[in-house]
Amino acid sequence: METLEKTAAPSEVKAGSNAAIKVEMGKLGEETSTKNTATSKRGTDDVSIQAFSAYYTYRGYGTVRLNCPHAAINSNSRVVASISEYNTDPRLNRFIGNAVMQIYNVAPYNGGVFIRLNVAFGSPLNVRVDVIIES
Repeated sequence: METLEKTAAPSEVKAGSNAAIKVEMGKLGEETSTKNTATSKRGTDDVSIQAFSAYYTYRGYGTVRLNCPHAAINSNSRVVASISEYNTDPRLNRFIGNAVMQIYNVAPYNGGVFIRLNVAFGSPLNVRVDVIIES
């Protein structure tokens, strides 16, 4: 079994153009910047134990904005989404088929989350969207 060592954050990262960029690590609440990028401000790192998961099903194709209601989600929730295709039962037989599926945007609101996704296929498919929520 291979042992993995902890390493520090890299000082240089290859961007999409493979051009090297300098990475500057900032402290909580401190502005950080990287050459060729906009300035951002880092938010809180607090993690609660109020995390849970759910899934939603959709049949279709193309780019859509899916509304996924859930009473425990609020506008400040952290939501992560993934997408997969399923055959007949979304709990039992998910798979990766020929269609390319992508999650574009995830925007929580009080009472749910909007997810913009794309199913690049020419006919409707059964889609399952999994979400992990920390509220």
